[in-house]
Amino acid sequence: MKVKHILITVLISIVISAGSVFVYDQFFAQKIIMLDLKGYVATLRDLYIAGKIDDKQLQSAIDRIEVVINNQPKREVIITSDVILGKGRVKDVTPQLIGNAQRTTTEKK
Repeated sequence: MKVKHILITVLISIVISAGSVFVYDQFFAQKIIMLDLKGYVATLRDLYIAGKIDDKQLQSAIDRIEVVINNQPKREVIITSDVILGKGRVKDVTPQLIGNAQRTTTEKK
C-alpha cells in the first residue's frame, strides 16, 4: 500500500514537472533566431548588378528585412548569422528570394 502511494506521488511529480518545463519553453523562454543579413544583402547586390531586379524590387527587398525583424515575437532574440556557431540549431528568419517573389523561412534547419 505504501509503495503504491509512493509510485503515484512520483508519477504525479514527473507529469507536473514535465508540464511545467513544456509551458515555460513554449511561452516564456527566450529563443535565439538567426538573420543572415550579410548574405541577404550580398545576394541583393549581385541580383541588382546583374540586372535581375530593378530599383523598386531592391527597395522592396530591403524593406522586407525591417518587416521580418519587426514581426518577431518579443521573446525571440535576433542574431546575425556571422556570430552564430552551430547554425543548424536555430530558426532562420532570413527573407529568401525566389524569382521576384519573397518568402521568409521559419522552419528549423
